[in-house]
Amino acid sequence: MLTKSDIETSVYGPVDAELQRVIASLIAVADREDAENIESDVILQARLEHILAAPGKRVRPAITLLTSKLWGGAPTEEQVTMAAAVELLHIATLVHDDMVDRADLRRGRATPSNLWGGRTAVLLGDYLFAAAAMFVCDTNNVRVIKRFAETIMELAKGELTEFIGEGNSLSSRDVYFKRIYNKTASLFTTAAESGAILAGATPVDEARMHDYGYSLGMAYQVMDDVLDFTSTSEKLGKPACNDLRQGILTLPSIMLLERSPDDNPVTRLLNGSPEDKEIHLEQAVKQMRDTRIFDECIVVADDYVRRALDTLQEFDDSEAKSSLHILASFASNRLH
Repeated sequence: MLTKSDIETSVYGPVDAELQRVIASLIAVADREDAENIESDVILQARLEHILAAPGKRVRPAITLLTSKLWGGAPTEEQVTMAAAVELLHIATLVHDDMVDRADLRRGRATPSNLWGGRTAVLLGDYLFAAAAMFVCDTNNVRVIKRFAETIMELAKGELTEFIGEGNSLSSRDVYFKRIYNKTASLFTTAAESGAILAGATPVDEARMHDYGYSLGMAYQVMDDVLDFTSTSEKLGKPACNDLRQGILTLPSIMLLERSPDDNPVTRLLNGSPEDKEIHLEQAVKQMRDTRIFDECIVVADDYVRRALDTLQEFDDSEAKSSLHILASFASNRLH
């Protein structure tokens, strides 16, 4: 089984220098404020620094950089800029997502909405969305800029669908898969596809990298939805079982509803009194374990991983291809 050290060395190692440039670009976003030392600018800078200092995995910018290296050579300035834009967009979505979900923690740190309230969190997220858009414009590639705009729409659609569907026990797998594409896999898709576009790939190879990003993103979200039930708050850096607690149905909950549509703890949690919510939640997790629902979810995620790996077969062997292969395999290993 791959360890965290294996991932850092094998995946991030080949693009470590470029990732450091991405991180420097993110930090610079907080330093853009006017040098006149106006109090409001100082406050904004401090709050941006708090958000941008959170130690994320940098998976998405790594995908952009590794994809761009499939055709040889070091990533260009435009590709590094695009990688920074992808990560900045991801951070912006987290700021908004935590506000909508009323989450207190992210990566073990207090969320902006927890620290400064929902209105400030929305505006900080908007600022980061705009900053990400400025980065994309610097690529001078209309196709990439258009795809980035489409991704922002898809991300917003995913959040809206999730919010509107809270507490709806009639949610189906089809609805779930469409939602997690918009919410998660769309940005993975853009991360991979944009690297190919900026590398001058053929339309066929662009499509392959589109499919790689899509499949990896879907596997990643299914995996996260399982870990939400099976991991601890300490390991997750946020409350465990929080989706179902908030009335959001992910794949494990939907599978449990499919097995017992007339009487199950998920329905009782959604329709019962708030005082009994934790009791029903505990019963739901127990039934998911007893009926091996988590194992079934792993099979779904493994299938997406297999599809991601299949897209890489037509590319020549290289360090970048190996890293993308390991990254996809790790998505599956996190579930076992």
